[in-house]
Amino acid sequence: MVSWQAKAFIASLRMSGQKRFYDDANTLHRTVHRHQRASKAKPPREIRRRCSIEVRDVDGFPCYTLRPKNGPADGPHVLHLHGGGFVKQIEKHHWRFGAELVRRLGCTVTLPIYPLVPRYSHTTILPVVEAAYARVVDATPPERQVVSGDSAGASLALALVQKLRDEGKPQPERLVLISPWLDVLLDDPLSVLLDDYDPMLGITGLREAGRMYAEGADPHDPHISPLYADLTGLGPFSLFIGARDVLLPDARRFAQRATDAGIDIDYRERRGMFHNWVMHDIPEGRTELNHLERILRRPPAAR
Repeated sequence: MVSWQAKAFIASLRMSGQKRFYDDANTLHRTVHRHQRASKAKPPREIRRRCSIEVRDVDGFPCYTLRPKNGPADGPHVLHLHGGGFVKQIEKHHWRFGAELVRRLGCTVTLPIYPLVPRYSHTTILPVVEAAYARVVDATPPERQVVSGDSAGASLALALVQKLRDEGKPQPERLVLISPWLDVLLDDPLSVLLDDYDPMLGITGLREAGRMYAEGADPHDPHISPLYADLTGLGPFSLFIGARDVLLPDARRFAQRATDAGIDIDYRERRGMFHNWVMHDIPEGRTELNHLERILRRPPAAR
């Protein structure tokens, strides 16, 4: 059953017209500046009240680290890469997700404010993400590291762990993928069919954002579309996806490929749920956060 709170949230998404941003490439280009205002890149006041915050400069871009307001951070260090189709700045639900992990786990959460398209492409965005990891998270033992990402941020997270593997470096203890965008072309025909049922994302605008992110490179490059990555040596993963999300077909394919590769994957598909429902204050979102908390509280060897 889908809760009344989730049904109300879906209705509010449809009434707000949020989907229009991703429904049409012209609309995306015309309005993208509204989603990239500098003011959006700063922690909201409520987050400043809840957490101790440190900011560092990483190649000219701010990188925020949240810790418990009172007392030491004794949980894992979570690097979370926010979503937004590579075109939207970090949003309130990303900050709240980070602060909620800090509250529940007593952990450290780092949120890089990476560059965005159309001004930048993967050739700039990926190095900034890699630099944020190297300068802020790498000092933490791998068994205490968690790399997390939602939507486009999950793609960046997968590109990062591929690079770590290719350089012979240890993998983080867990990779958390929330509504991951795994193929910038959204080639699966089922994604097109789901477009009418998705209250948040649209195929046309996402493909345009993906085209700008790839900027002339092969969109099937596994660092751009991690659906096509060699998964050897990666993982373990936790993956959350909703059945109303246009990204669902690729999440299913990715999970099957991970299973076939012998990787431990904790796959959570939720009927009736929309993009990034895990990060919103609805019963279904709280259920998945409870699950994620249990996973991250286990001793590393038992997760």
